[in-house]
Amino acid sequence: MTEEELETLLATVTPERIRQLAQEIEAEQPRANRGTAPLFEVLAALTADLPIGAAAERSPVELRLRKAVIAAVEQIDSLMFVEGDG
Repeated sequence: MTEEELETLLATVTPERIRQLAQEIEAEQPRANRGTAPLFEVLAALTADLPIGAAAERSPVELRLRKAVIAAVEQIDSLMFVEGDG
């Protein structure tokens, strides 16, 4: 993935999109986990159609996406990012 492609992807990480993804993911959680949308699942949704498979290629992309998602969550009153130990 080129820097330009990554910047284009990062531009799609808006509070509205993250809210929508969080709601979709939360609805699919088992009853015990309702109210949550794990970050790894949000990242998986954002990168689902990308041709990146190797960890060496995926890791820097997900690192930048992670920061963008957390920044978007901070702009959404109804969501809160909680750091896990996983």
